[in-house]
Amino acid sequence: MRNWKSVALVAGVLVAHPTVPQAQPAAELAAAHAILSQRQPLSFAENKQYCGYIGILGDSRYMAADVTRGRSDNCLSRSDESRFAGVTASLHTHARFGPGADSEVPSSNDLEGDMSERVNGYVATPGGRLWFIDGRTGVATQVCPTGCMGQDPDFVAGDAGPIAGRYTGQELRQRERKW
Repeated sequence: MRNWKSVALVAGVLVAHPTVPQAQPAAELAAAHAILSQRQPLSFAENKQYCGYIGILGDSRYMAADVTRGRSDNCLSRSDESRFAGVTASLHTHARFGPGADSEVPSSNDLEGDMSERVNGYVATPGGRLWFIDGRTGVATQVCPTGCMGQDPDFVAGDAGPIAGRYTGQELRQRERKW
């Protein structure tokens, strides 16, 4: 079991987006997008994070494990990853929009967790952004902008201040200190 704070993903449509980092396979991104797109509406309605893992099967196909419902501020995956030849990525949603919450970017905990497990990560936000976390370099890159993953009806654009296209762990920690 792995402990994650908010994570989410977007579908294969985004593979052609110019800001998509090259560190992740297109099939991994497509799997993340598909699962996160399905869970976003539930995440908003229930104010719960949903989390899980993507793995590669013996025949080189990517697949998501069963997704776990967490709490509003964290999620502990209970998925069975034993069918995978290897786990390649985590994923989670960030639950419902909350005024004053910095939920439009991955947290430093999200980034550090992926790095410690040596997996990539995908996070879907209430504003509908999808983020890719490179588990090797520790850089989070926005894969698609606001609205590309569905959007919480209560989302207020600009509430979280300016959102950069990429963040290092240090930049995320600096951002968190302001909240």
